[in-house]
Amino acid sequence: METPDTAAEDALQVSFTPVGSEALHEQISQLMREKIETGAWPEHLKLPAEPDLAVLFGVSRGTIRRAIRTLIDAGLLVQTRGKGTFVRAQMLEQEFAQELVTTAQSLDREGVAYDTHVLSSAVIEAPAHIAAHLGIQGADSRVLAIRRTRSVGGEVIYLLDNYLPAVPFITLQPQVLVERSLFGVLEQDYGVVVGSMRRTFSAQAADGDISAAMGLPLGAPVLYLEQLSYQSSGDAVEYSNVWVRSDRVRISSWIKR
Repeated sequence: METPDTAAEDALQVSFTPVGSEALHEQISQLMREKIETGAWPEHLKLPAEPDLAVLFGVSRGTIRRAIRTLIDAGLLVQTRGKGTFVRAQMLEQEFAQELVTTAQSLDREGVAYDTHVLSSAVIEAPAHIAAHLGIQGADSRVLAIRRTRSVGGEVIYLLDNYLPAVPFITLQPQVLVERSLFGVLEQDYGVVVGSMRRTFSAQAADGDISAAMGLPLGAPVLYLEQLSYQSSGDAVEYSNVWVRSDRVRISSWIKR
């Protein structure tokens, strides 16, 4: 019986004979592209290390490195530090379910180009459940509420509602979040380091507000993420509601025993 490991080994067997005057790395990247686009190399298939690929193709490591870079730039391969090079999934795959990483950081890791837009920003009286989560009350129960979108290829993929205690973040200018991550601003501009967070995922149907903000049909399925971020002291510093297009993004995890 064929095991997943032997199946992967069989899939990675290639026959390469250079032809013509085209650069070797271009010929190899084209062969790899054909393997990926025909499904011979399926999503998530882990490629051998560069030295092994060099032996497999009978070329130098530098040639293999250039071929891989071509396919990474084309969005067909992805490299994950400490794990290797993989055939990229057709849908966006985000690993922020397993570690303290933001949506922006996750997209950056994957080399995905995206745009961030600030839709609104206001200091408001905190809704009761947010005030409770953030541990604020009385005269200090106001929050800075910021709504943003993150778009990939012109489509809104994420809708983010962030709530920060107005004290001490009332001076935060939301437009800086177009180019910088929220956690980066908190750490670099306010000396506040997020040390842990709790994330809860659930499925929702987009209501009128969400569908309008994300450009989706009313009732479209979305993944909802509730997030509460804490400083290392244990004090809550940020509450978020995040909606994710479930037809464009999958949440994945690397799990070790």
